[in-house]
Amino acid sequence: MSEQEEAPRRKNRRKTAFNPAGNPLLWCKWVGYLFWVMAMYFAQMAKPPEESFFHRLMNISAAKHWNRDLMTLSWFFLWLTALVGIGGLILNSTRLRRRDDHLSVGLIILMLLAMAAMAALPAGNSIAVFFSHL
Repeated sequence: MSEQEEAPRRKNRRKTAFNPAGNPLLWCKWVGYLFWVMAMYFAQMAKPPEESFFHRLMNISAAKHWNRDLMTLSWFFLWLTALVGIGGLILNSTRLRRRDDHLSVGLIILMLLAMAAMAALPAGNSIAVFFSHL
């Protein structure tokens, strides 16, 4: 290799072993996504059943209202998801010291998912439902 041809420069990245206990941002993401999945599960369980063939056959009416207790639980987990996302972003912004550090896209996506789910809960006014159970 001649002096005129330089070797291609590699990015100067830190080589670290995968250590989930030493990475609090990873834990924030895992816990946040777990809370989001739990919120979506409870929202799905709160949905009223659709009228099926057997409802019509037996002449039974299906429930037309959402389960308010499960919707409140879903709303609670969505708030926890948002708080974990905000806490993770605050933690991430305090750790931006090196040139190759960056904001966590996963935490931003987590926040957007939580906010979109809060806006789309179809149980009327979810804030009123939440405060009616306190």
